[in-house]
Amino acid sequence: MIKWFSILLLAALALCADTMIGKYSVEYGIFGKMGTSEAKLTRAENRYEIVMTARATGLAKVLSGGRVEIYRSKGLIVDGRLVPELFSKDIRRFSKRRIKTYRFDHPHGRVTFHEERYKEGKLVSQKDETLPYYALDDIFSLYFNILDIIGDCSKPFDRHLHAVGAEKKTGKVRVRTVVGEERKDVKELLGEASCYLEVTVYQKLFGSKGGTLYLALRPDGVVTKAVLKDVVMFGDVRGRLVDFMIRP
Repeated sequence: MIKWFSILLLAALALCADTMIGKYSVEYGIFGKMGTSEAKLTRAENRYEIVMTARATGLAKVLSGGRVEIYRSKGLIVDGRLVPELFSKDIRRFSKRRIKTYRFDHPHGRVTFHEERYKEGKLVSQKDETLPYYALDDIFSLYFNILDIIGDCSKPFDRHLHAVGAEKKTGKVRVRTVVGEERKDVKELLGEASCYLEVTVYQKLFGSKGGTLYLALRPDGVVTKAVLKDVVMFGDVRGRLVDFMIRP
């Protein structure tokens, strides 16, 4: 039930210090608060690591079997850009656990992954594959790089990009700046912000039609609010920043 939390934190932090931590509260329609997310970015010299942890709370915790999702992206910083070497997903629920680890082979233009499934602490299956597409980024590195890709957020930008962790067969993700008259409507939805983005990952996140998110960003790139639209029956899923800290 908290699969979409990772998208909330994609553009959450800016590369301005050694360690940054953003914490978010997530609410879902009539259910109220249903989870929390925390993202931590650490960099040392020319390397970086992002760890995002999402946990269900309250009724959502009961319905999801205590679901916990841990995402990790690590790699190099090249000319200010994050270049991933590894991206992983660790999904835990009840007595089950699934770990997917993606490894980037940039010189040869390919991405491989290894998957392990556990039940009651025992390995029950594993497999190795090569993705049918190549992407320079994973979903975290892409959105930490996104403001550099967009340039001026006040100008029209509408492109299909690619990232491991987005659409399953192609890695496709659409990023669009919200400008002009449409900006007024999104401002009413998300409040005041320096930049508004519409992000579509082409997955049925939390019962939404196409996995379309609206993000409100501060000038430093921190997402202050996010809304997942068109969720069946219960209204929008809403996320908001509740704490942000920088550590040397």
